[in-house]
Amino acid sequence: MKKQDSLYMQVYDYYRGLIESGKMHNGEKIPSIRRSASEFGVSKTTIEQAYMCLCDDGYLVPKKQSGYYVSRRAEQRKSEISKRQKLTENKLIYDFASSGVDSESFDLSLWRRYVKSALRQTERLLGYGEPQGEKELREEIAMFAKQNRNCVCDASNIIIGAGVQSLLHILCPLICERKSIVFSDPNYIQGVSVFTDHGFEISKTFDGADIIYTSPSRKTRWGETISVAERFKLAEYAVAEDKLIIEDDYGSEFRYVNKPTPSLQGLSGGKNTVYLGTFSKLLLPSIRISYMILPSEINEKYRKVSSVYNQTVSKVDQIALCSFIRDGHLSSQIRKSRKLYLQKSKILCDLLAESFEDKVTIGKTDSPLFVKAEIKTDMSLNELVKSCEKNGLKIVPISENGNGIEIAFSVSAISVEKMEKGVNLLKSLITDSE
Repeated sequence: MKKQDSLYMQVYDYYRGLIESGKMHNGEKIPSIRRSASEFGVSKTTIEQAYMCLCDDGYLVPKKQSGYYVSRRAEQRKSEISKRQKLTENKLIYDFASSGVDSESFDLSLWRRYVKSALRQTERLLGYGEPQGEKELREEIAMFAKQNRNCVCDASNIIIGAGVQSLLHILCPLICERKSIVFSDPNYIQGVSVFTDHGFEISKTFDGADIIYTSPSRKTRWGETISVAERFKLAEYAVAEDKLIIEDDYGSEFRYVNKPTPSLQGLSGGKNTVYLGTFSKLLLPSIRISYMILPSEINEKYRKVSSVYNQTVSKVDQIALCSFIRDGHLSSQIRKSRKLYLQKSKILCDLLAESFEDKVTIGKTDSPLFVKAEIKTDMSLNELVKSCEKNGLKIVPISENGNGIEIAFSVSAISVEKMEKGVNLLKSLITDSE
């Protein structure tokens, strides 16, 4: 174990290694927090943070008053890792499908200053903090969510957690009277994993489900959104049919318009809707801070059991983020990131037009993170995807018709330098097939 690794990551890597190697099997109980703390010689908080990260990544599932068990989805998780390793072996060089973050979009030195400032607040760091999250941060998040997403909330019904999955593990026992859930995106494996592990049935239709899990700000992989009219319709349907909506508002800040489409939670007046937001895309994926806004009836249930949950986000990060938002840097970060991705999208559009000329029709998506293009070719979409992967290129396939194929390109993580080479490679693959 590397000395520079944080303690909780050492514990995380240890158990992840046991699970991925098959030394710990699905359904097997791992040592208790107290026992692991003793064996590793660290605090219980450190162990708990590691366990929650393992839950968040689909390796473990917590069972109330019982402990932590290897997830039934662990095998699926190993399969995903194997696929990623194969992609690495195939030398993935030009990734136009990544949902990552451009390194230029975030000033890490600025964030370090806020973390250092938080570390100097000795008195505040002596305690464990509030299970729900630091009140000052929850107040800042409530203000942000109301101003930017039209949410109906205050600090009292906001819960902070280290990633969306850790929050879902808190939510599931609070809504256990509902038995089934439908996902607008059935490929969201992490969410499906959490609800399956908690005993929920995964439905294929809205009518057959008690819970609707949707991401209206990212209706498709290439950034299309659900319109205001459709959101109103869904909110009314949920109330009329007594459905609970879980709104995962990932990526809502990245729109071509200055103000994003209002959230479902806001349009419903905060009723029948659980809202999930994250700062991973705005800051860095490694800064794992997400939040959940509960409707009043579920929040009342949470308050009765909140004492059994420990906060999974370090106090240092919470204090740092609170000051970061309060000083206006989050708003500046949104503007900076949107401008960067708009510039990258324009560059990519120009490269596609220059390379494919009259054989390409470029269309806008709702998000500056993606560019959509229809290319005239006899090559099938499946053939193109396979050829791309063999040659270190990854794209987002959309559809095909008699005139050609439609694909999307994510500009979020790929550098401008690699864009041109990636487009040239794509052109050569299509040209060579004709």
